[in-house]
Amino acid sequence: MRGGFRRHAATFGRFAREQILELTAAAIAAAFLISGRVTPRAALHAIDVDLLLVLFALLITVEILRESGYLDLAVARTVSRFASTRRFAIALIIATGLLASLVTNDVTLFIVIPFTVLASRMSSFPLENIVVLEIIASNLLGCLTPLGNPQNLFVFHQSGWSAVHFVATMAPFVGWCAGGLLIATFFAVDAAPMTTPSETLPERNTAMAVAGAICFALVLLEIARVANAWPAAIAAAAGAALFLRGRIFDLDLSIIPLFFFAFIAVEGLRTFDLPHIGNIYASAILISQVISNVPATVLLTPFAAGHWKTLLYGVSAGGCGTIIASLANLLGWRIYMRDSGAHPRFIWRLTAFNFAFLGWAGVGGWVLLGN
Repeated sequence: MRGGFRRHAATFGRFAREQILELTAAAIAAAFLISGRVTPRAALHAIDVDLLLVLFALLITVEILRESGYLDLAVARTVSRFASTRRFAIALIIATGLLASLVTNDVTLFIVIPFTVLASRMSSFPLENIVVLEIIASNLLGCLTPLGNPQNLFVFHQSGWSAVHFVATMAPFVGWCAGGLLIATFFAVDAAPMTTPSETLPERNTAMAVAGAICFALVLLEIARVANAWPAAIAAAAGAALFLRGRIFDLDLSIIPLFFFAFIAVEGLRTFDLPHIGNIYASAILISQVISNVPATVLLTPFAAGHWKTLLYGVSAGGCGTIIASLANLLGWRIYMRDSGAHPRFIWRLTAFNFAFLGWAGVGGWVLLGN
């Protein structure tokens, strides 16, 4: 009995560590509801159901597309024409940015990092440096669109902007960050000859790819504000039942309850006479270093009405820095360690590069905002 208790305690402890953000948000939301600061009616009104549904649809959709094998094919074709390690690295970074802007930075890392590790087994190149730059690119280039990362989708729904306006707003910041990544690549990767892998791609499932494309089109219709999120969510659920089946329970859908409880927490924060935050940009960068940029976005939302560009630039730059500044940093580190069996020093290399880009993106965003 004692052994069983210990196993259950260990399992709960591991769950609590992995879901600390979601449990914290749930505790704060519960406190506001129990104290009466947020009524059940106000909580229901605060929850953006469309955002939760489109997040669910997007997470399922990208998993269907990833399982179809066609995303791997897209990456492979992008890099297959390059014969030098530096050009290979640049192609991978561009592919990472493009994919991240379409299917979120987290899902992109599940594709490009394993592919890069496989390529390294067939040719010699600075694997760790390229993987680090891929992780940074997923954060700083993927933020171009509302689909690039969860905080973008959150701000997109809160701001009421069109998708075109969102991309136009983020384009100067992303262009600045792309310049920094290009410079870093020239210093971090030599222009040595290499061969690219030719038989490492998974089998492709056309029916799954078509289903994923249909679901993704419905997600884009919601982003374009042509339709609400229900068609996308229903189609994604049907696709998951047909193609993913039991694997759906292996997906990380924790961002959905995080946002669910965060809406209630934000509503509760509005009931306080909170001190004015004079510098949203600096606050977004600093807070992201401690609690990551998604919760930082939610926390600063009550102060950012009318200053969405400032908040977006801040949390996008703030995704660099500490390992917890962005969930993509943690995820990229875990994927790389799992697939490569790399030395633990990788986390320090990732952190060093991240802080360098925190400076680059932070200064660039500050200048672009006209400060």
